[in-house]
Amino acid sequence: MRSSLQAVALWGKKAPPHSITAIMITDDQQTIVTGSQEGQLCLWNLSPELKISAKELLFGHSASVTCLARARDFSKQPYVVSAAENGEMCVWNVTNGQCVEKATLPYRHTAVCYYHCSFRMTGEGWLLCCGEYQDVLIIDARSLAVIHTFISSQSPDWINCMCIVHSMRIQEDSLLVVSVAGELKVWDLSSSINSIQEKQDVYEKESKSLDSLNCRTIRFCTYTERLLLVVFSKCWKVYDYCDFSLLRTEVSRSGQFFAGGEVLAAHRIIIWTEDGHSYIYQLLNSGLSKSLYPADGRVLKETIYPHLLCSTSVQENKSLSFVMGYMNERKEPFYKVLFSGAVSGRITLWHIPDVPVSKFDGSPREIPITATWTLQDNFDKHHTMSQSIIDHVSGTGTVGVTSSEYVPSLDKLICGCEDGTIFITQGLNAAKAGLLEGGSLLKDSLPYKVLKGHHQSVTSLLYPHGLSSKLDQSWLVSGDQDSCVILWNIFTEEILHKFFLEAGPVTSLLMSPENFRLRSDQVICCVCSDHSVALLHLEGKRCLLHARKHLFPVRMIKWHPVENFLIVGCADDSAYIWEIETGTLERHETGERARIILNCCDDSQLLKPDSVLPVASETHKHKSVEQRSSSSYQFGPIPCPGLQVESSCKVADAKSFSGPFSVLPVKTKWSNVGFHILLFDLENLVELLLPTPICDVDPSNSFYGSEILRRAKSTVEKKTLTLKRNKTACGSLSAEVQAKPVGENPAQGDNAVKFLEESDGIKRQKKTKNSKKRHPKPSRKVDASITIDAAKLFLSCFLPWGVDKELDNLCIKHLNILKLQGSVSLGLAANEDCFSLMLPGWDECNAEMKTDYSKVNLFSKKVLDLSNKYTSTLPNQVGMLRGLENNCDSLHESNTIVYLLSRLFVVNKLVNMPLEFACGTDR
Repeated sequence: MRSSLQAVALWGKKAPPHSITAIMITDDQQTIVTGSQEGQLCLWNLSPELKISAKELLFGHSASVTCLARARDFSKQPYVVSAAENGEMCVWNVTNGQCVEKATLPYRHTAVCYYHCSFRMTGEGWLLCCGEYQDVLIIDARSLAVIHTFISSQSPDWINCMCIVHSMRIQEDSLLVVSVAGELKVWDLSSSINSIQEKQDVYEKESKSLDSLNCRTIRFCTYTERLLLVVFSKCWKVYDYCDFSLLRTEVSRSGQFFAGGEVLAAHRIIIWTEDGHSYIYQLLNSGLSKSLYPADGRVLKETIYPHLLCSTSVQENKSLSFVMGYMNERKEPFYKVLFSGAVSGRITLWHIPDVPVSKFDGSPREIPITATWTLQDNFDKHHTMSQSIIDHVSGTGTVGVTSSEYVPSLDKLICGCEDGTIFITQGLNAAKAGLLEGGSLLKDSLPYKVLKGHHQSVTSLLYPHGLSSKLDQSWLVSGDQDSCVILWNIFTEEILHKFFLEAGPVTSLLMSPENFRLRSDQVICCVCSDHSVALLHLEGKRCLLHARKHLFPVRMIKWHPVENFLIVGCADDSAYIWEIETGTLERHETGERARIILNCCDDSQLLKPDSVLPVASETHKHKSVEQRSSSSYQFGPIPCPGLQVESSCKVADAKSFSGPFSVLPVKTKWSNVGFHILLFDLENLVELLLPTPICDVDPSNSFYGSEILRRAKSTVEKKTLTLKRNKTACGSLSAEVQAKPVGENPAQGDNAVKFLEESDGIKRQKKTKNSKKRHPKPSRKVDASITIDAAKLFLSCFLPWGVDKELDNLCIKHLNILKLQGSVSLGLAANEDCFSLMLPGWDECNAEMKTDYSKVNLFSKKVLDLSNKYTSTLPNQVGMLRGLENNCDSLHESNTIVYLLSRLFVVNKLVNMPLEFACGTDR
């Protein structure tokens, strides 16, 4: 994602679904991390008083999250790792929501443990992983590459759970695992480090059958260094760690299934169940057993019996599934916390007393819930921050929006609803109504159109002119739940034609590529949920082909212009070749022949599956430049479903967003659009507002804003900064940047940039003198009023309101730049696959912002000081803003807006530098 691309989320009043499948609390007890079935991670702020508030959503997985774990020494680097069902792994910085590393491996992990031995190994440490594969994988914590495998010499099998044993007594580390067959295996970690680095096979040193299946947790008692707790679904057992002899077995009650457990203290444990209950036991010594006589004549072992002290329970429906965990913090405030996450999205915390005791009569004491919270609670509490972009449209408050499309050239936001109506309104003004002060007045006066013709929910929208300039600008194509496709004239609001496909709900509307034409016209491809595909000729208003014989969901569409074929790829990797003119199935291929046919074209568009978080209404909005020459469309798993602008491009990809402003609908379920994202291209905005191109302007004496933009770029490109990634907040929120010039001339700067990039092992495109050949300039055929309005909305969102009262008044009075109703939810793209969005109420988690300046100021004091430092080199522009009072013509207004944008551009370039060079600098 270009560093100049800024995102603002308009969430609406309903929180996106977040069905929790994994949960953890970071080592500093300040952040709760949850993974969900939808593929997102959520960061929750945890206060010292154990109050919860949702802070940020992280998008990086396209499948359900299976496990979470820390990925570094948390006191040095606050990193956690997440794993998904489809093999994706991401390492996240939980301080700022940045994705540090991402990889996809052919393994489904169910548990991850971080291991690092500072005096025996180099690098960032290992991620020991187990799951639906044999034995234990060793993955590098930095690169996420598979280093080696712990191999079983006897009965190799899938591993259910594991734990790392740090023995202070013998100063050795061991890995304990339990397989799906109930086999306990032990690997010596300390003595295996050299063997692993030399790629030698490492086998277990001990193995024992535990005579139970479906192990859920194994935990070592660090207090006694003797007891080993193993929790199975139907029972839990305590073993002697010295020889793995059984000390106690406790069977669950009828209908109850254990889910995990932890050691609280010496001879004290906690066990929790799948339905959200937990039980704290004191393990009491019963002395030598008189009734048991070992057959081999060995000394009798001590046996223990558990005494139930306390219990906890959840308030929610017990039929829901829960994931639970326990955190014992050895730093202040020394809390022992039991935490739970439910499929409903609710987090519950219990503060476990240091010394749990039962009631006077010996019955267990109920520990009360300390805190509970959901995403929806955040939205309800901060309702002024969670305005939707379409709240003003009559009827959409009660009727759900099921599809959405933004037309940048017309500034039209088109929304299809559950009741079949389609609303068309102005995108920029709709965003202003939801964000700015006085928005309620704008809501009342905002015009909109209503298209009525569908009798079922509108599932797909397509604006053909946005994909091919040769098509009529007034056309709009929509598909519904009843497989009806309508061609509209959006200017006259009339129906031009209705196509009745008699198939399943329309899931995707695609445009044929430029190089494929039927009688000199492009056609529309319609994909339905019953696996059928239809080709519609808009000019002729007729259906050319309706292919119905696909047995599996359609994943890919390819066009063969020469032979006039339509190639359909399905989920079972089969290929169907259809002859378009006659509508007949030419042939059906499977196996290797089908793969060869489907891989014959590199360009492809992706369709999001229903189970993940797609953008828009699962339609393909192929707006990219490359699409016009593409001959294929691909439907299938995608790297980052929540952030796909169109099928082939990520939100982070510059190709998918070429204008100064756009509105992206983000889908949370297959049936409705959950929220919208406003995208601003800061650099594009500045360049479009300049009267002449930057390269043609004489920078001496003239103020067009170009001098500021030129200096901003040269400041960053010439003076490469040596940056320390200490407590840094990403994007334009807050930053702690220490800058030091490396070289004063361009050659030194370029060499420094090149060195950092090569040391990181990543080839990055840098802006060089020849960059104009690679990146064509943005077209200036953009409505000037739309550009100005987009610039004003951007400044409303990002100006540091409250820092300079005089500047605030000038912006409001003379530039018509209005203040925000409240803090906006910003977005940050770490790379082209991963994205993070702030949630309503995120600013309350930032202690510095609570005291500094205005509640809608998004900048920390350090960032503002950084801005003043670099913009103070432009003395000619000091009186620019104050001159507005005497001269406020349109040219002066435009110049002032460019000046403000350019100043933000400087800050953005400097603050975002750590995201580009952090890894290289650290190394």
